[in-house]
Amino acid sequence: MENDSGINQYMISLKYQFKSYLRTKRFIGLLLFTTIISIGITALLLHDEYKMLKAGTPLFYFYNYLSNFSVDLVVIIGAFFGGDIISTDTGTSAAYYTLVQPVRRSVLFLGRYTAALISSFIIVLVYFIVGAGSSFYLYGKVTPVVFEGLGILVLFLAAAISFSALFSGIFKGQSSGIIVSVLLLFLGFPIIDTFVGSIGGLDPVFSLDFAGEIMYLIFDNPYPAVKVVSSSGFPHKVASTFYTFSPTIMQGLGVITAYIVICGVIAIILYARRQIEG
Repeated sequence: MENDSGINQYMISLKYQFKSYLRTKRFIGLLLFTTIISIGITALLLHDEYKMLKAGTPLFYFYNYLSNFSVDLVVIIGAFFGGDIISTDTGTSAAYYTLVQPVRRSVLFLGRYTAALISSFIIVLVYFIVGAGSSFYLYGKVTPVVFEGLGILVLFLAAAISFSALFSGIFKGQSSGIIVSVLLLFLGFPIIDTFVGSIGGLDPVFSLDFAGEIMYLIFDNPYPAVKVVSSSGFPHKVASTFYTFSPTIMQGLGVITAYIVICGVIAIILYARRQIEG
């Protein structure tokens, strides 16, 4: 009976949070943003590279299409939906009436987390659908590898939401967790990856953004080399060495899974220990 009660509480939390997300300006705004970005990237590709793409393959097209913005899109949407999962309760006095109910906070968190994942997936799915439509327009077919890409997308979104939920548990303000998560995922990790990887020559295996690249690298045939070293005489004819790293499939999946589990567990612990405001 206790397990049934927990499942019912989870489903109620999921149901009402998902309905709430669908009515928010956040969901509608990000859906419109993704639609515009998807159509814009498609238009640019078809306008500037039509002949090259037409002579290529659906795999080559999807690699070009997804490598443009897919990782950035996932981390932005994940941050917006995960950045206030906890602070929406612990940072407002109105939440007192929610948290005094006989529902375990871990169950409440998991319901909201799942709702955030489903809502985020619906939005990013638009990006894949537009890509699939343009692929069908070019070649009359869509590569089946797109389903593998969608599977990685779900895991990558889950990791971005877990990472953002962690900061939602650290900060009390509803917007603080979102802002910090966006800055770290959209700006912080790429900058660190550049200095550690491209310049420092060290594999940035710790980076969630780096691991998420497997979402589009699986469309590159053959799969790119894990490490590429190049040299140049710029600037002032001084030889400089630059490194290009690509995560292996297993490496990327391992890092993404680690972010989901570690950040998710810490977020739940923070949520369970946070005091109610008001």
